[in-house]
Amino acid sequence: MRRWKAILITLPALAAAGWWGVPWLVPLPEALLKPATSSTRYLARDGTPLRHLLDENGHRSAPPVTFAEIPQPLVHALLAAEDKRFFSHGGIDLFAIARAVRDNARSGRVVSGASTVHQQLIKNTTPGTGKRTLWVKLVEALRARHLAMSWSHDEVFAAYVNRISFGNLMTGAATAASGYFHKPLGDLTPAECALLAALPQSPARLNPFRNLNAVLPRQRRILDQMHALGWLSDEQHRVALDQSIVLQRFSGGFEAPHAVEMLRGEARSSTIRTTLDATLQQHVETIIAQRLEALKGRHVSHGAVVVIENATGAVLALAGSRDFFASDGGQLNGAWAPHSPGSAMKPFTYEIAFERGAMPASIVADLPIEFTTTTSGTYRPENYSLRSYGPMTYRNALGNSLNISAVRVLDSIGGAETLLPRLRELGLTTLTEDAAHYGLGLTIGNASVRLIELANAYACLARLGRFKPWTLRAEAPAVEERRLLGENESWLVADILSDNQAREMSFGSHSVLRLPFKCAVKTGTSSTFRDNWTLGYTPEFTVGVWVGNFDNTPMQDVSGVTGAGPIFRDVMLHLHEKHPATWFERPAAVTHARIDPRTGRRLTPQTPPARVSREEYFVGGKMPPIAQAADYDTRGRAILPREYAEWVRSSANWLGDLVTTAETDARPMLRITHPIPGTVVILDPDIRNHGNRLLLQSAGAMEPHWSSKTIELRKEADHTFAILKPGRHEIEVHDEASGLSAKTFVIVQEE
Repeated sequence: MRRWKAILITLPALAAAGWWGVPWLVPLPEALLKPATSSTRYLARDGTPLRHLLDENGHRSAPPVTFAEIPQPLVHALLAAEDKRFFSHGGIDLFAIARAVRDNARSGRVVSGASTVHQQLIKNTTPGTGKRTLWVKLVEALRARHLAMSWSHDEVFAAYVNRISFGNLMTGAATAASGYFHKPLGDLTPAECALLAALPQSPARLNPFRNLNAVLPRQRRILDQMHALGWLSDEQHRVALDQSIVLQRFSGGFEAPHAVEMLRGEARSSTIRTTLDATLQQHVETIIAQRLEALKGRHVSHGAVVVIENATGAVLALAGSRDFFASDGGQLNGAWAPHSPGSAMKPFTYEIAFERGAMPASIVADLPIEFTTTTSGTYRPENYSLRSYGPMTYRNALGNSLNISAVRVLDSIGGAETLLPRLRELGLTTLTEDAAHYGLGLTIGNASVRLIELANAYACLARLGRFKPWTLRAEAPAVEERRLLGENESWLVADILSDNQAREMSFGSHSVLRLPFKCAVKTGTSSTFRDNWTLGYTPEFTVGVWVGNFDNTPMQDVSGVTGAGPIFRDVMLHLHEKHPATWFERPAAVTHARIDPRTGRRLTPQTPPARVSREEYFVGGKMPPIAQAADYDTRGRAILPREYAEWVRSSANWLGDLVTTAETDARPMLRITHPIPGTVVILDPDIRNHGNRLLLQSAGAMEPHWSSKTIELRKEADHTFAILKPGRHEIEVHDEASGLSAKTFVIVQEE
């Protein structure tokens, strides 16, 4: 009797020890004790998904959710599918075990399981269990019991939902909701919740992307079970059964691929919020594709665009090529790969010159010149039009992007030894050689730079000289601005680059650079026509555009107004629609006065009346000398220094009888006064005949006879007109009386 009493006492004690004591001796899996992680996600500034990478195990997982964030229909669907007594058992469901033993015994094979959510979570976080032996299952059961005694039911269920596989490389319910339905977890319907709940049983076999109909029977059984358990009302059950499942595959996106690739090496957290504006990014990519499609016949493969928010330095859009998946180098990043910027470097030379006392009214002699260099012997800069322009104000020299003038200005301020340190301060990291290596050609782009870095240098001009690093990370620590450029001098550069009249000689009066609002803009083309740039800014935004080919082959007949210019214009117009542009207030130290642009001298009511004049700006009262009577001859012509004598007598003299020199003789001279060489004409489809009639005018001819080998010329009354068509056309005038001839050329482009 005593023996039976001992047995009756011992058995419950052993059972109690097995239920409450032994599980403590079996440690929980280390992986379970670590917080659930997510694979790296990249988001736009507003949270729009850009890219969701795979983790080291080749799966995609979203940030963990808490139990409170899991919608009730999904909780009920998973429990109906996997563990309906989850909230009432202690980690092991003894009733389910008994049922499974009975069902399996009757069938003679395994037809039913009794695994709880606790056990599945233990199994899912225990690596390398190998064969499913009885011992392995016993250890899992003890660990499940340990887990139930250590964690609350809510904690266990949340861990299960975050770690379970839903197939197609998706771990966690939040990832599955996005991957199968492109929805946040909280927006799932009961029918969609039941579909997700059907998948963990066999994610490979139950693949809705491969065969949705194979999953639907299990989904419906789960809905029926939810209804039977009172978790769905009759009406909810009916609606869920009637709902058609529409899958929307989403792998986390593949937006802004070049920007994301630039950030991948910097990942410090599982969620990277970028500075990108998702809508603007898509619009920029569309503009690039559309504009480059129109240039297919001119051997232009790719383009890149960077948009910077000036106030913060945030990169709002970055597209590195026409198409990331293009077979001709689409994965190369044109915003990061160094290229020759051409004339886009010039504004910084003029800004330094202004800091050193020059003004927009200062005169530079745009005349042929040779410089002796230590590397190549001699250096002879040439203008894009292959002609010289004589006396040019700094305003017109920069506006018309004259190479000879820029090189002369750089030489006057100390050469590359002066410019190079400034460019490095502005963040151009590719300028690693010494100043002698670049020489005076640095100002016209003989050194390769990155688009994003040059755009940020322009953003410094847009902040009127205050420098701030660019950033793609929204959570990047704030960096205090520091002054690198003079405020007044930066304002002068902005005023020149926004002056359509100042660039009219090279670009025409109606080029794509002329926007319906004030905007500073500068183009650049490499000497070999391999790279074409347009950069510019308003107080709010800076936009940089590069166009070219990644194999470095030259483009065909592509200039700033036909290559990068139209892309720049479209992006700026779009920005203006969303955020109307403003303009800079004139600094208090900047004053203005009227000058004679032929001499740069100041005009007053007491000076001789000038045949040419314009208003110009000056800093701090640094006014040029007042014009004197000795500056003009009796016909009102400006008397230029003797270095201009040969130019005044040549056909390059676009000023005609507005200038002279003491050495100029009185021999007859034949000149074409309209159009001047290098004139760019844009055919406008909105005006009569597309604006294709160009008046031809000359001076010094008694009997002018006009001719051209490439375009039609028509004489009407006393005038001769050229009937324009796209291309470069040479026009000649011959004077029958004197036997003299003169030539000019025009470049005609379609808008």
